[in-house]
Amino acid sequence: MSTVGIGKLGVGAAGAVALVALVAGCGSKSSAVKPAAGGAAGAPKTMSTSIGTVLVDASGRTVYELVGDSAANQTCTGDCLSAWPPVTANGSQVIVNGHPEFTFTGDTAAGQTTGQNLTNKWGRWLALDASGNPISAPAAPTGGGSSSAAKTTAPGGGGAAF
Repeated sequence: MSTVGIGKLGVGAAGAVALVALVAGCGSKSSAVKPAAGGAAGAPKTMSTSIGTVLVDASGRTVYELVGDSAANQTCTGDCLSAWPPVTANGSQVIVNGHPEFTFTGDTAAGQTTGQNLTNKWGRWLALDASGNPISAPAAPTGGGSSSAAKTTAPGGGGAAF
């Protein structure tokens, strides 16, 4: 599969149009949302939050990963997906640095990070920085539902990822 570089981030050629649609128009909060990694058109978006600059989905919702979860061995299934909806593009779950990405239903508005460092029955959740790396934090709350460049893949050899 060919990739199109967008700064430190890339998208599968088959999913480039879907990624543009995924990250385009973050609503009225878009003035606080910036394209990641150099500002290329169609790049994933970032937003400045109380924990730093994070990756966000098309609605400006913080993007999280489940520590230890991988694209090859996903542990967030069933009930987990009700609390932690997957970030999708072109019908495929978005994968960043080999990890499936999610938003958190506890984040009720763009830019919130209430899922950051949350530990629940599925594990520990961390928001992603502008490079797609998990943001570490001290002492994890309970309850509720690393390279320097993001390596991106799309599941099944198609779709889009950032």
